[in-house]
Amino acid sequence: YFLEDPGDSTAALELTLAEAELGLHRGEPTRTESLMTRLLARPLPLDLRTRGQLTLATAQLKLGRPEDARPLLEEAITAAERSKAHQLLAELYDRMGSVHYLQRRPHAAGQWFDRAFECYESAGLQDPALKARILGHRANLHYVAGQPIEAISAYESAMTAAEQVLDMAALAGIYEGLALSLRQTGQYARALSYAQKGLRIFETLRDVRMTGQLRLNMGDMLLQQGRAVEAERLFTEGAQQLRRIDERELLPHLVAGMAESALERKELGRASDLIDEAIELLARANDPLAVVAVHRAAGRVAHALDRRDAAHRHFERALEVAVTIDNPDLRARVTYDFARALEAEGDAAQAALHFRQAYEAGRGSSTYAGALSSLDA
Repeated sequence: YFLEDPGDSTAALELTLAEAELGLHRGEPTRTESLMTRLLARPLPLDLRTRGQLTLATAQLKLGRPEDARPLLEEAITAAERSKAHQLLAELYDRMGSVHYLQRRPHAAGQWFDRAFECYESAGLQDPALKARILGHRANLHYVAGQPIEAISAYESAMTAAEQVLDMAALAGIYEGLALSLRQTGQYARALSYAQKGLRIFETLRDVRMTGQLRLNMGDMLLQQGRAVEAERLFTEGAQQLRRIDERELLPHLVAGMAESALERKELGRASDLIDEAIELLARANDPLAVVAVHRAAGRVAHALDRRDAAHRHFERALEVAVTIDNPDLRARVTYDFARALEAEGDAAQAALHFRQAYEAGRGSSTYAGALSSLDA
């Protein structure tokens, strides 16, 4: 150790890696990315380099950049397969599944999650936190495939594994997925209960983005139950928190939710102001789901204000983007709202056509994936 340069000693390098991994648990992916980028610029032993690539890729996934994580994971997987590092391989396969999940390729994601679980089982690994994460990711796929019953069972298995080690971030993410699946089966009381449990954990962990995500999910559930006052409170709290960290992707969803809450309360002027703000926020966002959510809400608000042409433009924009996303339920939701507006305008033929399209999209429905996080990415 004393004959080595202090910055290049194995102990110092391991310490840097440990610090970066701790940063991930603390919700500091930007700091982790910075540490790992500097570390990987050095000559490293193969095992340390592979672990560093996994850590850097995980940070980039948490930052919403799967395209940057993928080449790192591909190189790391090749090295880990050659050295038969089963624990590392299971983690790498799982993270590669997350790359495809975030890029909205559920079939490929499922193949990688299955490889991760097969690797975990065949190697006889004993890591409940990793098992919980893999099972949670597989449960996500049941959810977005419109299979809430299967998703509930899968989330409960993941929850059992996570509870063994008190992996709070994983457990909170599993609660979130379970809440959304329960909502799909009409079990709103249980859904809200699990959503609240997840929210409390993420608040304890001070994960601002995830608390915002859960407030969005809970607000959406309440809005669908006609509880607009409670929904707006959640949307507003989430938006206030996200503004403090300059979050750009989720904020438009929350402000659009505030606009829809105001609309349900017949506060048309306020709804109009809020939806204008949400549209402005889209200029800083890159998520197509945000575009669909905001323009769908904008179509509803414009229709309520008797701005027929504007309403049609917003609904058509929402549909234009929705068809590029592998999410039939999202298309069904937009098409249904458009159909209701057309029906109210007296255009019975177009309304009937859109109701039919909404029905057909809903039959092949995956659920509203925009409300579902990646469960610890």
